[in-house]
Amino acid sequence: MRIAFFVPDLRGGGVERVRLLLSREFLAKAHDVDIVLLNKHGDLLSQVPEQVRIINLQVARVRQGFMPLVRYLREHQPDALVASMWPLTTLAVLATKLARFRGKLVVSEHSALSHSPQNIALSGFALRASMRWVNAHSDCVVGVSAGVIDDLKLLGLPECVGQVIHNPVAISNETFLLHSWMDHPWMKAHASQRLLSVGSLKPAKDYRTLLSAVKRIIDAGKDISLLILGTGPLQEKLEDQRRALGLEDYVHFGGFVPDPGPFYRAAGLFVLSSAWEGFGNVIVEAMAAGTPVVSTDCRSGPAEILENGRYGRLVPVADDEALAEAIIESLVIKHDAGALRDRAADFSVEKIGQEYLKLLTS
Repeated sequence: MRIAFFVPDLRGGGVERVRLLLSREFLAKAHDVDIVLLNKHGDLLSQVPEQVRIINLQVARVRQGFMPLVRYLREHQPDALVASMWPLTTLAVLATKLARFRGKLVVSEHSALSHSPQNIALSGFALRASMRWVNAHSDCVVGVSAGVIDDLKLLGLPECVGQVIHNPVAISNETFLLHSWMDHPWMKAHASQRLLSVGSLKPAKDYRTLLSAVKRIIDAGKDISLLILGTGPLQEKLEDQRRALGLEDYVHFGGFVPDPGPFYRAAGLFVLSSAWEGFGNVIVEAMAAGTPVVSTDCRSGPAEILENGRYGRLVPVADDEALAEAIIESLVIKHDAGALRDRAADFSVEKIGQEYLKLLTS
C-alpha cells in the first residue's frame, strides 16, 4: 500500500522525526511512502530515505496548500493519508472531501492543544470548532498519549472516539561526539555534572524555569553544566535570562544537532522542564541511552512514560525549587540503566509501526 504523511516541512522537531522513523519502518515492510510538505525545507531533509517520494506543495501558508493537496490526492491516490498537527488536520479533511478520496484518513495530534496559545479568544473558538468537525469526518483520530486524547475530548472529541498510539522512538548507536565538541565547556565538566535538555526554544518547553532551577543549584554550591540542544523563537530572551542570572559559565545553547544520541550518552542527567507536552519523545530517547530523567509532571506524556515516577522523578510544572531539588538528588543516586533501556524498548519503531499498520489496513 502507499502511505502518505502530511506535515508542514521537515524542520528538526519531534513530529517530523517520528514521521521519518515510521517511513523507514513502512519501507522495510514493503510499503510505499510519500511525505507531503507544504514547503520543502528543514534540517531533516537530508535524512529522508531515498525510496521515499517527497511531494512539495510549494506554498508558504497552510490555507494555500488546499488545492495543491487536492491535486495530489486526485493524481496519486494513496491508500492512506496521515495528517499531523492542527490546522493541517483540518486542511486534510477538507481536501479529502473535495478530492473524493477513497483511502483511509487518519488525523494525529501530538500536543495538548487546550494548553496552547492557539486556544484563546477567537482563535480558540476556531480551534475548537474545527477540531469537532475534523473528529467527525476522519476515519480515525490518533493521540500520541492518553493525555492528548483526554485533551482532545475537552475540545469536542466524543468519549467513544480516539485511539492512543505512542510515538516511536529510536536513537543512533553512535557513542562519540564530533571532535569539534571535545573542547566544549559542557564536555569538560565531569560526566556526573552534565545536564542535558533537548527541544525547541519555545514557550511549551519552559526553559525559563529550568534556568531558574540551575541558578538555585549553583547558589547551593553544586557544580553543574547544562547543555540545551535546539533552536527557536525564544533564543534571545533565554540568552538574556542566562546573562541576568550570571549563568554564562553554566548554561550552554548548542543549537540544532542532527544526531543527539551521543549527547544523551554523555549526559549524567536528562531534564525536561515543559509546561505541556504531547508525549515527550526526548524522555524515551534519554532512557534508550540509559540516562536517568527528571521531568515536570505536565500534561501529557511524561507520567505515562515514567509510569508515575517509577522510571524517573516527576516534579510540578513551573516549580524551579522542586526541579532544582530533584536534579540535585538524581545526580547523586544510583540508577538502573538497564531498566531504563528496557522501558524505552516499549516505544520501539517496530512495535509502534505495527500498531499504525494494523490501523491503516483494518
